[in-house]
Amino acid sequence: MRRHWLFGIALAGAVAIRVLVMVAFRPVMWFGGDSASYLSTGLRLIPDPSRVGGYGFGLWALRPLHSFVVVAAVQHAMGVAMGVLSYLLARRYGLPAWAATLATLPVFFDAYQLQLEQDMLPDIPFAFLVILALYLLLRVPGERRLVPAAVAALALGLSAILWPVGLALLLVLLVFLTVRGGRARWAAAGAALVCGVVPVLGYAGWFDAHEGQFSLTRSDGVFLWSRTMSFADCAIIKPPAGEQRLCPPQGPRIASSLYIWNGDSPLLAMPGGRFAARTDSLARNFALRAIEAQPDGYLSAAAHDFWLSFYWDRPVHPDAGIVDRYQFADAATAWVPASMRTPGGGTVASDQARYAGSPSPTGVSQPLARWLVSYQNWIYLRGTLLGLILLGGLATMIVRRRTGGAGLAWAFALTILLVPPLIADFDLRYLVPAVPAAGLAAALAFGDAKRMCTTSPAATATTARPIRTAPAGDVSTTSLPSESTSTASPDNT
Repeated sequence: MRRHWLFGIALAGAVAIRVLVMVAFRPVMWFGGDSASYLSTGLRLIPDPSRVGGYGFGLWALRPLHSFVVVAAVQHAMGVAMGVLSYLLARRYGLPAWAATLATLPVFFDAYQLQLEQDMLPDIPFAFLVILALYLLLRVPGERRLVPAAVAALALGLSAILWPVGLALLLVLLVFLTVRGGRARWAAAGAALVCGVVPVLGYAGWFDAHEGQFSLTRSDGVFLWSRTMSFADCAIIKPPAGEQRLCPPQGPRIASSLYIWNGDSPLLAMPGGRFAARTDSLARNFALRAIEAQPDGYLSAAAHDFWLSFYWDRPVHPDAGIVDRYQFADAATAWVPASMRTPGGGTVASDQARYAGSPSPTGVSQPLARWLVSYQNWIYLRGTLLGLILLGGLATMIVRRRTGGAGLAWAFALTILLVPPLIADFDLRYLVPAVPAAGLAAALAFGDAKRMCTTSPAATATTARPIRTAPAGDVSTTSLPSESTSTASPDNT
């Protein structure tokens, strides 16, 4: 407790505020049709063609408890665990307790982190698996052992069936292992590849069994098509007749993702609707033609949306209705009607009742809810500060000529921020999973793994009291500095 008292205070505060969130907004918060889709998958184990449904398997695993409160509690525990793992890893890389604690504060107290932990969405489990993968791989500085690499890749493979950006992270990990994996790099990379693709292939096989298509979704072409809607000019693209209906409607351009869901979406004119197999294929072909014909438009649109990540205030994008879903002030808003049909034949209300015993719209408890609304107005990591954290970490790695673990965490954070604007659109949800990795990257960049074996609280404690002389025959090592053992670290007791 003496050694970690500062982190202990932060940890206690993180737990306390999560309890307040759970009391203020019961049993969980609902993100419209997305949450309804995941719940339907958790009840029936059938996929929704429009999104990867791995989160539904987690809901299915918790279903015997018949409680959405438990779902929220598990996600809050994941948020706390991300902070703990980040702290432990920073200490292993030689950071003092105050600096390691500082790296955890955005995870522990960011209002948007807390809001997503209370929401029925896969973002927090995804972020937890990313930090878990980093911890497993980097726990021993300088080593790239086969088993940790394989288990870390498995965690990223599982993250990919929560959010497909996990596939990009798996690729980053494989590149890292082949470049910095040491003498056993090819064995570690091979094991990581095998373990990483197992969950992905398993999910694709399950999707194929239900939808007749070996893939994670039937919407990747549609989302890439939506990316092009912000710049596509069919006079330049000259699409074939079968794709001409996918040209952007006349009038001012709107945010890319809205072209999928708007009532006048060109997708609605396609046979089978938005997510039919033929629609997805034609949309993909159109998108690739548009990117090839207008590469400058594509790069400009992606860069614009990427830059939204670093605004001082949260940008209103793709529109105010979506942004409101991330606010405690709108926690009780029913974004979709309780009678809306869900995949598999149920409704929002009946699915909630089937899972938890009764319909479960979000209830608000005052005055806690009002206090958390005010809290969210001030306590969150500004996008500009996130950008400075990334730049600071990168600059430190360049100056110190050290990458290693810091470089991997930094590449993970950048990938999480960059991939959505490249393949779809910017959304506030996509900032939150990047924050723990960015903070960890900056912490490790300033750390020094050598200090792990040269200083420790046990060693510095000798300045406060003399080392006990062991009597003859006493083999206890409790009075020795912790660096005297090969496995010593600042986290050993």
